Amino acid sequence: MTRFFTTEAQRTQRVFLSVLCVSVVIGCASSATPPPPRVPQWSAMPAAILDSFCLSLRDEGISSATTVNIVKTAQPSLITPLSMQSLSDSFFYHGPLDASRAAAEATAASAEIPITIPTTCAWRGIAPNTAAKYADTMTLELSPPIVNPFARNAAGLFARIALAGESPTWYWLLLVPRGETWTAGRLTLLPYRQ
Repeated sequence: MTRFFTTEAQRTQRVFLSVLCVSVVIGCASSATPPPPRVPQWSAMPAAILDSFCLSLRDEGISSATTVNIVKTAQPSLITPLSMQSLSDSFFYHGPLDASRAAAEATAASAEIPITIPTTCAWRGIAPNTAAKYADTMTLELSPPIVNPFARNAAGLFARIALAGESPTWYWLLLVPRGETWTAGRLTLLPYRQ
């Protein structure tokens, strides 16, 4: 029966541990909110973005010698309610969704920027809205980088690839911050068909 009795030192220890646990819980609950997600602040889209697409095209069996048109500037017009809806679907987002508002906010925070075209694939720079002139060539369009509102602290860009503007396939390219630089992450096929 004596083992159920506690000494004064044991009581003091329990009180100290209780106070410590309560302090930790209160400290965690009152910590500052995390910073908002970042978006690359580029004056021109780096060549590494198109390099990642070149690798993806090679993985799909398209030769690096095959000419692919690239619209020379990032197109905010790719950020639409339907593209935002497909982005939320691909990230299995189940919260409240106002795709029009999400698209408007993302578009307001983005700008048309030039795209640096590397020589890794046979890229041919074209002006916006001229893809229909190239009936036998695939055309890749990229959006400016935006915050992904359906994933925590994530940014990326939309990509649309089509042949003569018909039956485009949509992708989301994750952008990963590495200190002050950004790298191209995973390319995700979006469930969006026009």
